[in-house]
Amino acid sequence: MRKCKKEVSAFRLACQQAYIPEIKTQKNLRDILEWTLNALVQLSPKFRYNLTDDIGGVELDLFADLSNRKKRNQGNMASALPQYAERIKNTIEDILIKTNLSLWLMVDKLDEIFLRRSKLERRALRGLLRTMRIFGSERIRVKVFLRDDILDEVAKGGKGFTALSHVTARQADTLRWSPDQILIMIVNRLFVSSKLRIYLEIDPERLNASLEYKKEAFDKVFSPTVHKGSKQSSTLRWIYTHTADGNNVVTPRDVIDLLTKAKQFQDSRLKSDPSGESEWIIGPQAIQYGLQELSKRKKNTFLQAEFPHLWRYIDKFDGGKADYSDKAIRRLLGKNANEIINDLKSIGFLAQKRSKGEVVYTIPFVFRKGLNITQGRA
Repeated sequence: MRKCKKEVSAFRLACQQAYIPEIKTQKNLRDILEWTLNALVQLSPKFRYNLTDDIGGVELDLFADLSNRKKRNQGNMASALPQYAERIKNTIEDILIKTNLSLWLMVDKLDEIFLRRSKLERRALRGLLRTMRIFGSERIRVKVFLRDDILDEVAKGGKGFTALSHVTARQADTLRWSPDQILIMIVNRLFVSSKLRIYLEIDPERLNASLEYKKEAFDKVFSPTVHKGSKQSSTLRWIYTHTADGNNVVTPRDVIDLLTKAKQFQDSRLKSDPSGESEWIIGPQAIQYGLQELSKRKKNTFLQAEFPHLWRYIDKFDGGKADYSDKAIRRLLGKNANEIINDLKSIGFLAQKRSKGEVVYTIPFVFRKGLNITQGRA
């Protein structure tokens, strides 16, 4: 940094003018929290909650008891921060050019911050994407990870999104986990255990080099199918289709959760009957149990926790059938059925297909056990 003292001084001055305090030494957690709260006090954040039934809202000043503190500075800061943001960016870029470095800012987990399919989510993400376009440069790259259905929703809302093509010009391909990728993930996690490799006589070099050998290794752990019958799909295919949501998205986290519960079930059975034998390290019953437990978790930590504003509609399906005709689902959801159906499809709770020329809505396997949904059509 010695060769760019001038640029560093300009950066410090820009931050000072924007009322951003300088962190001169390494901070512990307490110091960081104290610094953060002090910055929040100066920004004077507010929280607004809209009450139900269109009866208005409540707005709270999160630091009302400190409202008399540095009032003049707060007013100055409110206007200084946007004014100097461009200057801060330019001074950072000058430092990066002088040192021949680049800066990447990674933003993830945005689907966990706001209520999904809400006006707040749309406004916040639009603001982020616009800021990303303004703040980015050849030396500074902002990388935002967004679900494709969220990006589609951001562009909607009746107002469009001016210059969205500029934001998505460098968009990477949508990340999808194929059955082969899920297989690789499962096998790699299983055979990190040297004891399992030795017990099943797995060759580590072949395991790393061959997809076919990975399938052979997988079949040494699991039964060929989950259910009996000549027309049943393979266990790997069953796991893949039964963890997919309505948008046909399969996440490694869900597969891992299913197999973790399956392993726990198999362990419990062996401990309860030490003299017994099992044909498979993880058998069909264990995998079915894993799906059941995964479905319960999806209900509690995904549907209820992340979509409380949609739960009253999702709850209507509890104890019902897996498939619904267009007429049946509209009767169930009532007023604003179109909007509700679109929301439930967007979050992956419903899949739409055609059967014998008519529209049918299906609840994916991954949600059925948790909501006591049985096979059949309403």
